[in-house]
Parts: sequence; C-alpha cells; structure tokens
Amino acid sequence: MISILKNRNFFLLLSGKLVSLFGNSIYHISLIWYVLSLPGEENGKILTWVMVAGLVPAVVLGGFIGGFVDRYNKKKIIVYSDILSGITALVLAFLLNQQLLTPIHLLLGTCILSISTSALSIAVGSVLPEILEEAELQAANASNQFIERLTSLLGLLFGGILVSFLSIQTIFLFNGISFLVSSLCEMFIQYIPTARSHPLTDRSSHFRDDFQQIFKFLFQNKDILTLMFIFTFVNLLWDPLFMIVVPYTLKTEFAVTPLEFGAIEAALGLGFCLAAIYFSRHPAFLHHPSVLFYSILGVNSLIILFAIPIMFYPFFTGLKHTPIYFVIALILAGVFSAALNIAVATHLQKIIPANLRGKFYGVSTSIAQGLIPLSGVVMGNFIGKIHSYVFFVISCGLVYMVLLFVPAVTRITKDLYKIKQQDYA
Repeated sequence: MISILKNRNFFLLLSGKLVSLFGNSIYHISLIWYVLSLPGEENGKILTWVMVAGLVPAVVLGGFIGGFVDRYNKKKIIVYSDILSGITALVLAFLLNQQLLTPIHLLLGTCILSISTSALSIAVGSVLPEILEEAELQAANASNQFIERLTSLLGLLFGGILVSFLSIQTIFLFNGISFLVSSLCEMFIQYIPTARSHPLTDRSSHFRDDFQQIFKFLFQNKDILTLMFIFTFVNLLWDPLFMIVVPYTLKTEFAVTPLEFGAIEAALGLGFCLAAIYFSRHPAFLHHPSVLFYSILGVNSLIILFAIPIMFYPFFTGLKHTPIYFVIALILAGVFSAALNIAVATHLQKIIPANLRGKFYGVSTSIAQGLIPLSGVVMGNFIGKIHSYVFFVISCGLVYMVLLFVPAVTRITKDLYKIKQQDYA
C-alpha cells in the first residue's frame, strides 16, 4: 500500500478524498442526529426522505453522469464536484446559523451533494486505470477504499464527539471548508485525457448513444449483468437498514449517546480499513474464486448477529455493554465487505473497456442503487409501527434465499474470475 502512494497523482487524489470524506462523514453523523432530534413524531419519516434525497439523483442521473465523465476531462470533473459540494455545505451552514433552515432546504442540499459526490466517485473510478499501471490497480483499489473507510470512520467518531460539544452549523461549516480544501489538492493532479480521442468520447456524440453503447455491452456480457443484479439486490435489502432502521432504533430504543452512535456508525468502516490493509499485503487471498460468495454470506450473517439485541431489546437495553456488541459485529461485517468490494472493483476495472468505464460506473450505480429509495420509503413508512427486528429478518432472509437457491447467482458468486469481457464492437 505504501509503494502505490509514491505515485504523485494517486497521492494527490487520495489526499483530496481524505479531506473531503472526513468532513462529509462528520456532516453525515451530525445531519442524522439533527433530524432525529427535531421536535415531533415525524422525525423518522423526515430522516427517510433526507436519505432518499441522497440517493435518487445519483440513481436517476447516474447514466448521464457516466457518459459526461467519459466525454469530458475527468480531473476537472473531480475538482468542480468538490467545489460544488463545498458551496452547498456552506449555504446550509449559513441558513442554519440564520435559523432559516427547513426540511426542504435539507432535501435540496442533500440532492445537490448526491449529484456532486456521484460525479466525483465515477470520475475517480474511471481515472485510476489511466494514471496507474494494471499491476498497480489492486493495490490502488485497496488503498483507495482504505482511505475512504478510514476517513469515514474517523469522521464518524469525531462527529459523535463534536455533536456533543459544537453546534450543528459549525459542523456544516467545517464540511464545506473540507470540500474546498480537497478541490485545491486535486488541482495539482497532472492528467492528460487518454480516451478523448476515441470516437465514443467525442463531444459531438449524443447521450442517447452512451446508453445504447453501455447496454449493448451489458447484454453481450450476461455475467457482468448478473453481477450488477446481485449488487442491486443486496443494496436494496442492506442499505436502508443502516441508513434508516439502525439510526432510528439506536436513538429511540437504546437511547445511545452521540459518541456511542458515532462509534457504532464508524465500526463498519473500521473493519473495512483493517481488512484493506491486510489484503494490500496479501492480495492472493482475494484471488479465491468464491470470494464473492463467502463475502456476501459473511456480511449477511453478521447483520443477523447485529440484530440480536434489537430482537430482544427489553433484555439488552439494560446492559451497558450492548453498544460494544454492536461495534464488534459491524467491524467483522466490514472485513467481509472489504473483500467483496476490493475484489469486484479490481476485476471490473480490468475487464471493462477504457472508453466505457465512466458509462459503466454511472449505469451500474443507477442500477445497483435504483430500488434503494423505494425500499427506504417502505421501511420509513413502517418504522415505529412494527418492531425493527422484522426489517432485519426479512431482508437477510431474502439475501440467503437468492444467494443459495438461484443457480445463476450461485454460479457467478462462486467463480468471480470466470467473468470475462466478451467481444465488443
């Protein structure tokens, strides 16, 4: 991992991400705490809609953003995305300071941040193979995801502390400044677009052609399409649990403190970071053909274990060490999540053509996250009306059924590296 950081461009890219992600994680924890602390009984639904607002733009516009990334200078997209995020966060801080902030402002601000961070993520994923050698990609992906998770967990931990001592508007202000500092780091990246000369990335082509190209590619590569379905399915069932059900349950049923809440939110990232360090030094572990199968199985099983205190909360609410149990379960889930994400990201970067990477990441993001807002709204409408553990049992039960009993899914997950790019023209 250390050797890959000697690449100046990669180091600047990661430095920028470190600063902005740290601020964004603090913003995330403070936003959830702020919404759940609003007066009235509708804060669970408000949180649901804020979380949905953070997903819908990326889902709806993912394909367009991917085509845009393939068509234009990726470095400029990265820099301008962070600048837009910084301005948005500063505006929210100003409105809150002037006591003008309403749930509508939060929804609009979250939508803008969703678009800018989606463009940033797609551009970074697309630019890595252009600034690195193929042999460096796995170490780069491990480092990239390690930095993402490390800054996320540190931000969540510090966020839990800062919420206890600082005003929410101060935290929003810090987030805006962090995005602007990040854009400054990224300005020094030396990058010459290599794919712009390709006819598929010519500026005169239409975005409609982008969709035709990527969907033609996907339907010629059914295994890659199946892989996208798998990620769509698990995201549909897992993500709303941690975006909506877990924060609401911890705050209302377990009455955790901001510090405990931040630690629990950070635990998944901590496990991811520890695993990323290990995998960067022992990459052969991720070469096992069934890494995807066992990673999904591991994450799903640990989510069930995480939910045990929620199932029997009258007993566990009286135990002061229950938050520690939550943290340990999520750390272990983070380890399996790291194996899942690093192995798949590295393999896809090797088999997706350079001129289609931006479109692929855009469309795959839209597909993988496409139904999360719907499932989030469903859970949000029932939260508080039925016991929280029901959401965990149903979601994890469905993942087990598809993983173990759908032949196409079982085949793909048990032999990831047999997925190859078919001839594309």
